Amino acid sequence: MGRRKKHAEHVNHERWLISYADFITLLFAFFVVMFSTSQVDQRRLGAFSESFAGATGVTIVPRGSDGLMMANTNTPPRRAERREVTDPHVVFSLENLAEALNGAITHNTGMESVRVIRRRNDFVLRMPDHVFFESGDASVKDAALTILTNLARSLKEFPVNMRVEGHTDGNPIRTSRYRSNWELSTARAVSVLQVIAGAAFPPDHLSASGYGEFHPIAPNTTDDGRQQNRRVDIVVSIHDPANDSALDADAAVDPVAAIRAEVGDASAASPDTAGDASAAGTDAAVMDDAAAAPAD
Repeated sequence: MGRRKKHAEHVNHERWLISYADFITLLFAFFVVMFSTSQVDQRRLGAFSESFAGATGVTIVPRGSDGLMMANTNTPPRRAERREVTDPHVVFSLENLAEALNGAITHNTGMESVRVIRRRNDFVLRMPDHVFFESGDASVKDAALTILTNLARSLKEFPVNMRVEGHTDGNPIRTSRYRSNWELSTARAVSVLQVIAGAAFPPDHLSASGYGEFHPIAPNTTDDGRQQNRRVDIVVSIHDPANDSALDADAAVDPVAAIRAEVGDASAASPDTAGDASAAGTDAAVMDDAAAAPAD
């Protein structure tokens, strides 16, 4: 019996279509993913931009605008400072204030040693103590009187607040007049404030505080560092009546009365505790009477 002949296998010339179809499918899926990720949620982007700007001072600007806007500051705001200024007129006034400060330093003799530092919402006029005071003393020098008077006259036309901050180095002081660096720094700040107020600057826009050696800007381990730390800072900020009213309202609250009210509410809410306390007081009184009675 003869063998059955094998049929010749057909060559599948269309097998490449399977790989091509898989490639096209993957490519389509890739473009779908890329398109979906390119659709930015504007609400989330805005929230992220605000939080990022508050932490770093840098504002993220959407594509197509002028680019990146960076606040001119390297110092984070202190916890006790005023809220961020957002009113456009106030921001414009800050620029005018910067020009006024630079003009006051440039045109007034003796102010070359004053350093102007721009922060988020205010300016710091940094003055070394040797220009204004003798060592261990809080009396303003005659030469410094002219500097402070010219500064006050240059700024009194602007709606600004001035906070005078006194600082010392880390070397302790204990004299008959100043028992600590706190007292010395506070006395110096008040002396500067009085000179500024005497130059017709609005006194209700002035304040003074002393920080002693506890806010250094340089190490107290070197002579140069200690010299930098002995300073007077005048913080100049835009006067915000709305914010001042809120601070005055908070200051008008009597903290002692508030605490007493809370304690009274707690006592009224737990009469059993009050009764136990009264009973304990009665027992203590009986024991005291017994102890006071003469022994037989």
